[in-house]
Order: sequence, then C-alpha cells, then structure tokens
Amino acid sequence: MQAHSPHYYSNVNPSLLDVVDPSAQRIAEFGCGAGALARAVRQRCSPGLHYVGIELMPDALADAHDALDVGLVRNLDQIPDWSLDGELWAALQPAHFDHVIFGDVLEHLYHPDRVLQQAVGRLRPGGSALVCIPNVQHWSVMAQLIRGHWPQQDAGLFDRTHIRWFALTDMVRLLEGAGLVVEKVIPRIFKPENGQALLQALQPAAQMLGVDPRQFMQRSQPLQYVLVGRKPAS
Repeated sequence: MQAHSPHYYSNVNPSLLDVVDPSAQRIAEFGCGAGALARAVRQRCSPGLHYVGIELMPDALADAHDALDVGLVRNLDQIPDWSLDGELWAALQPAHFDHVIFGDVLEHLYHPDRVLQQAVGRLRPGGSALVCIPNVQHWSVMAQLIRGHWPQQDAGLFDRTHIRWFALTDMVRLLEGAGLVVEKVIPRIFKPENGQALLQALQPAAQMLGVDPRQFMQRSQPLQYVLVGRKPAS
C-alpha cells in the first residue's frame, strides 16, 4: 500500500468533532490514525470515555497509544465476519457504542457497505455513525475529466489510495443501507469562489440532463460531506 506522510494520520476534522456528543461514554473510531481526533474528543467528553481505535497502519496506531483504551491493527476488508476475530469481537461488543466514526476511511475500502453494516451492529439503539466522505461531484473532478487527466496525489480528493467514489446520493444510500436514519448532512466547502465559472458554464448541461441547476451548483462545491446517521431506538 502507498505510504503517506506522517501528518496524513494526525489531522483533526473539526466538522466531525463538532457532531460528537459530549455525553458519549463509548466510541469506536475506524481509521483512527495517530489519534488526533481521539485526543480532541477526550477534551470534549467526560473523563470516563472508553475509546477504541482500529487502524490499518501499525506505526500510526503506535502514535495513538496514549489516546486509546484499546487499539487494534486490522484490515477490515479482510475480515468478512468480525465475530470470527476474537480480539476484534472483544473490543467491539454489539449494541455497545454511542458513536462509530469513519473519518475519510470508507472510500479506501473495497467493501465499505459490509464494514459499515458491521460497525452499525456495534451501536446501541439510538447511537450514531459519524462519517466523512469525499465528494466525487466536486467541481475539480469535472475539471480534470474535461481535461482528460486523473491526478494521482498523496492526499485529498485525488488520493491515489481511494478505491470507492461517492456523490451525496451514494453516501446517503450507503448509510441507509446499513440501517441508519440520516439526520444531518454537513457540506465542507473550501474556497467557495473557486470553480464558480466552470459550474456556471456547466449549468446548461445539467439542465439538459434533467438536473436542477441550483442543486447541481450546491452539490458540486463541497469537497467532503460529514453525515450523521442514527440507529433507530427500536
């Protein structure tokens, strides 16, 4: 797998942090990196918080040690049934967690639907999944396709380790397919002035395809979305 620079694993997504319930007692973060979000969450929540981190890269997880109660190195794509992994099963008891968190992780998986469904099984009734996913409908993707080039970058929307791609409708479908009710969608827009000329020029094409031009403009500006999906209480 392509190696990333150390800072790749040590960023905090403020939009994810903002939707963490301060009263949460048990949180599981998938792709916890070097523990930056876990440390920030601990400052937000009560001292008794139990935090489990699952991470693919051993070096990053080693740096997260101080922020976690339990940390496991796992490639979840390679574990179709978590109940067959005793250590994973013990760390992630069913119907036990207030939050499961996936911050820019699901797009790196071959089976994001399967992984999310199993993670949702660890939520207590009324618990929620906090998810951040890059937006493939972003204007910069259209610009590159028009140019006939797909960049291979170390991070960001064109991260070379991305495997799956989602527009907002796909993200909502992914969460609903895992049994969640999507309660909140937060667009993350950076430098909103960029891309405006291109999107204006593409509005007639959207209209020709039967797409509301205003919706097209709105959904082509976020670089990412943060979604909150609630597990029904009964």
